[in-house]
Parts: sequence; C-alpha cells; structure tokens
Amino acid sequence: MDFINKLKLTSGQKEYISNINDKIYKEFPPDLYDHTISTLFFCEKLAGKYILNDDVNNSSERLLYNNSNNEIYYKLCISAMLHDYGRIFSLKELKEIALKNKNELNATEEDLDIIAILHGFAGAFIIRDEFNINDEEILNSVKYHTTGYCNMSILDKIIYISDKIEERRNYKEVFYLRELSLKNINLCLLEVYKNNIIYIIRNNKKIYSDTCKIWNNICELYGGLLNGPGR
Repeated sequence: MDFINKLKLTSGQKEYISNINDKIYKEFPPDLYDHTISTLFFCEKLAGKYILNDDVNNSSERLLYNNSNNEIYYKLCISAMLHDYGRIFSLKELKEIALKNKNELNATEEDLDIIAILHGFAGAFIIRDEFNINDEEILNSVKYHTTGYCNMSILDKIIYISDKIEERRNYKEVFYLRELSLKNINLCLLEVYKNNIIYIIRNNKKIYSDTCKIWNNICELYGGLLNGPGR
C-alpha cells in the first residue's frame, strides 16, 4: 500500500482510500485492479499539472470550483479507484440496478444494452450505495467515464483521459496522447475522443448516439486549439 502513502492527502483521506483499495483488491480480477491503480497514477500525474499546480489556480476551469485544491484532488482519487467498479457485475445485474434507478438514471434502451456504457451509468449508483458516496462530482465522473458528456469539468476530463491512456495501455497513438495530456488537457481531450471514435469505426462497432453531440461540443470548445500550443 506504499502508493497510498505517497498520495497528497490527509491521514483521514488516505485511510478512506486504503479502505477502498482493500475492497477492490479482493473483488477485482488482477487485470482490472492493475488498470485501476494505473489510472489512479495517471490521474495523479495530471492533477500535479492541472489541480495542485498554483500556476493554474486562476484558470477559468479552476474558478468553476468552490472547493480547495485538496478536495478536488481527493475526489479525483476516489473517482479513479472506483471508476470501473461496475465491471465486476454482470450485464443482467447492471440492467436491474439501472431499472431500479430509472428515474434518476434517465437511461435509454441503448444505454441498457451496451455494457461498456452501462457499467459506468449503473456503477455510479452502486458506489453511491456501497460506499455511501453522495458527491455529485464523483458520481458524474464515474457515470460518464466511458462516454464523456458536454461541458465536462476538469475532474471529468482527467478521469476520462487517464482511463484511456494510463501506462498499461498500448496502442499506436498512446505515447503522443500521454505527452499531449501534460501540455494541453483540452486538446488532449479532443484527440482522445477522436481516437476513440476512429477505434469504434475501424472495429465495426456501433457508435453511441450521443457521441456526435459530445464530439461537436468538444470541437466547438477546443477545436481552435489545433493550431495552438501542444500541436
């Protein structure tokens, strides 16, 4: 558990993360656990640049928060540890959970049929109940870590990106994306989302219906960065 002691958290926060770690270590398959910890490590790397770095404290994104840097960082650690908690449940179990929370989830039939999406959507409700987590920012980051959504917060962006480019991932573009993530988080979000769409098309998979809307939103917000820093 040495990695927990290295997190920039209070002793009480570290104890909570340690309790989460004990639980997922027992319940996750080894590959899923390793991916989770690797995602946490990459989240921490990005947090050092975009959350804990005083140089960016006055950025427009930071001003969206009323919380201290430590609180945002703590939420990020919890989200990273639990973003794939829904994956240990079967599709049937996830559907039952989603239907039970149908009014809050606002899920479509499409959402209920795609386990890659459903494990995040239903997973948010699972961690709410099993870990007594009611923080909307944590729940949203878990819910949308696969799909993203329009106007993502810096917390959502770091979780979404880290899940896709953590150090255990190995595909052609990942090295470029890791470098870019530390130069410009918004341009990296655009490139990671683009890469994900290309992967889906190349593998003849169905494109999630909200993907176009989210992609257009990212392009509207950050498409102008393509000729700017980091490219």
